[in-house]
Amino acid sequence: MKKITLFLLAVIISAGAMAQKGKITAAETFIREGAFDKAKEAIETAIVHPKSMGLAKTYYVKGKLCQAAFDSGDPKFIGLYPDILMEAYNNFEKAVQLDPKMKNIIIRDNAYALLGNSFLNDAINKFNEKNFKGAMESFERNVKVSSSDLYVGMVDTLVIFNAGLAAYNGEMYPEAIAYFRTCTESGTEDTKPYIFMSDCYMKMKDTVKAEAVLMEGFKAYPDTLDIILQATQFYLDANNSPKAFEFVHKAMEMDPENHILYLVEGSLHMKLEDYPKAIESLKTSLTKNPTQFESNYNIGLCYVSIANDMLNEANLISDNREYEIAKNKAFDEMKKAIPFFLDAEKANPTSVATLEFLREIYLKLKMMPEFEAYKAKVENL
Repeated sequence: MKKITLFLLAVIISAGAMAQKGKITAAETFIREGAFDKAKEAIETAIVHPKSMGLAKTYYVKGKLCQAAFDSGDPKFIGLYPDILMEAYNNFEKAVQLDPKMKNIIIRDNAYALLGNSFLNDAINKFNEKNFKGAMESFERNVKVSSSDLYVGMVDTLVIFNAGLAAYNGEMYPEAIAYFRTCTESGTEDTKPYIFMSDCYMKMKDTVKAEAVLMEGFKAYPDTLDIILQATQFYLDANNSPKAFEFVHKAMEMDPENHILYLVEGSLHMKLEDYPKAIESLKTSLTKNPTQFESNYNIGLCYVSIANDMLNEANLISDNREYEIAKNKAFDEMKKAIPFFLDAEKANPTSVATLEFLREIYLKLKMMPEFEAYKAKVENL
């Protein structure tokens, strides 16, 4: 009788284990059918049951469920677990911990490659939604999955750069710098990480480190235009004219047809109140792009500035005849501004500053019909 009892107990235990394995199989079937809510019910039953909670396959199937539910794109299924892709990753990892042989199945099924791709898609979606912190975390998780020996492939350094970009856009500057530094250490993405790191430091009000990392990038890529342009802008913003001239001239050597560079050079001369040199640079800029607003406007401004300086000097002359001669020379200089302001107006008809300069010039030169016309333009605008 005792033997019969023990036999029946063994049958009952075996039947219970088989029942739980059946839940795992049912979950797999539901996953294939896209019935992810039913799959969750089946696999969660297996996870809490003593006979199946220690089986590696239980967690592997739960990982597959989470992966497939996310990839369905259906918010109802994506919400089956709070952080569904990490749930997938954690369950794949637990499956391997319980049975190291599970590695072979994960590699065979390319599970980590699929998971890495899902993290990447999640990061892109969150980035587009301006959820930059979430995007950064998903890019980071893609790197984590890609670094695993269960991943058939290699870490994509562009993903690390994008993690930095997400952190930068989310104003998480220390985190962004760490990601960009990883890129510079591996020699990937060329000058861009240096430029972004420099700007991160600027946003953090650390101009010393901003300059240092920018010069580090220039040293690594001395013949790359974008780092030279960034250095030019940095020194412009820092009011360091000698350094700004140095880098704008380097840029000119590399891109001699770029009208912006001559505009920058002219602006630097204007800042130093060297108006003749500024006009020379700005006129060169116009030969590269004749219809632009900026150089035309700035040349007009240079002539007005020269004329005003001449008028100030004329006002110091006590002799009336000499004063009139000096004043007329100043007005002749002012007249030179007119064609450039007119061209600036053509390029940007709504520039109030341009219209006001023309109005005032015509008034000073006593060109009354033109003055009235531009007075009306300013008032109507």
